[in-house]
Amino acid sequence: MTIKQIIDDKSVKRLEKRKLIVEGIVNGSLDFSAVSAACSLLPEKNISLLLEAIEEVSRSKEVSLGEDYLTLAERYILSSDPSCKREASRIVGNLAAAFPAKLDRAITALLQNAHQDGTVIRWASAYALSRIVIIPQYARGTLFEQVTKLYEQETESGVKNQYGKALKKAEKIR
Repeated sequence: MTIKQIIDDKSVKRLEKRKLIVEGIVNGSLDFSAVSAACSLLPEKNISLLLEAIEEVSRSKEVSLGEDYLTLAERYILSSDPSCKREASRIVGNLAAAFPAKLDRAITALLQNAHQDGTVIRWASAYALSRIVIIPQYARGTLFEQVTKLYEQETESGVKNQYGKALKKAEKIR
């Protein structure tokens, strides 16, 4: 069954669809080419479900996802769909340590989203930036100052806590 077929199946609930996609990625029956093909066929509201599944796999560490998944996630950080933005940001955060040299475009987009009105988008950006800033090259670079400024400006405690915990870890690395 293809990802598009899974997502288009009206008899299957959203959580079950996500589970089927996660299982397909984990067991290898849905490889990156299938994921990429689905992204070219689906509207963004459905791509968010696919990104949720990828985020779950990237968070679980059950399977090591390649750089192509990071590149895919980058494409959706600035999506018009808030769910795509959220999940793409979380994927980047989960994969950041594996691909530290490949994060420049993602960082630029995440910093842009860190100033959005929506708390969920700011939290997702904080989640990713907090995982990036503890990577030594970023802890010792300008990103540390940028995240510090975001921390100081943030009023929502959940978002602020993401930054605060990471900055404490990054400070030890500096």
